[in-house]
Amino acid sequence: MQTVDDATQLIGKTPLLKLNRLFPGSNVYAKLELSNLMSVKDRPVFSMITQGMKEGKIGPDTEVVEASSGNTAIAIALLGAIMGFKVRIYMSELASVERRQIIMAYGAKVVITPGAEHTKGARKRAMAYCDANPGKALFLNQHGNPYNGRAHYTTTGPELWEQTDGKIDVMVIGLGTSGTFDGLSTFLKEKDPNIHIVCFEPESSPVYSGGEQGKHKLIGIGPGFVTDNFKRSEQNKDELLLVPDEAAYEMARKIATKEGLLVGVTSGGAAWVCEQLLKRDDMKDKTICCLFYDTGERYLTTPGLFPADAVEFED
Repeated sequence: MQTVDDATQLIGKTPLLKLNRLFPGSNVYAKLELSNLMSVKDRPVFSMITQGMKEGKIGPDTEVVEASSGNTAIAIALLGAIMGFKVRIYMSELASVERRQIIMAYGAKVVITPGAEHTKGARKRAMAYCDANPGKALFLNQHGNPYNGRAHYTTTGPELWEQTDGKIDVMVIGLGTSGTFDGLSTFLKEKDPNIHIVCFEPESSPVYSGGEQGKHKLIGIGPGFVTDNFKRSEQNKDELLLVPDEAAYEMARKIATKEGLLVGVTSGGAAWVCEQLLKRDDMKDKTICCLFYDTGERYLTTPGLFPADAVEFED
């Protein structure tokens, strides 16, 4: 029999899809991180939790606390159920209802914070809670914990390198916690310094570009501040593009109708960036890789993303 001992062994080793229908005639690939247990965040959360347990910081009586727009929170909650620790999540009210339901289904507590504060405000409140409960609550610190990026350095990067036979010209990465950027860009630059690292963030909240925090709808990136993970590997960034909300939404819908994949808004943003790169002469015949971070089923109540108003009724 081919079995696993628990669900954590199903994290990683995700497939790489050539986007033939979305970008015919090109060499654009998406690593399907939605094939993890829940999302791309399963990798770094498992890494951070495992390290916390090794260091004796997380045990059965520990309440692991984090601020998250959704996928990290879901990963912490599901691992709490599997590995046996308590979880408290601080989350912006802008996050979809489905995410709250999933987190609570795993037995975790959810605290909703004002949407105008984005993840930055949720993080401030999560840290205050941990300060008020020393020895009982542990702030996981996904935005600065080095084991966030470490997961992508040791798993995502090597997988991509093997799947492409080392033939990657461009890597597209969204900037949220920037753990993916930290680990993946470091691994790829070590393999080949000429690999072009293209980052992206919300056009209406261009903080990583040096602008001001603003309200945006690209849940999963654009936390409203420059994270320690990003600072750790900032030198790896070759380019930074700004993604309009509706462009990412439109591309997410197009991925569904062209590739048959229901993906989230950050994945739509990644594909939109790939589309912009393909318009440039310097990107002709280049092998471009991106990530599809999670499933669109987590965004069904997100206004304007996957409308259901074109149905027909019969008596």
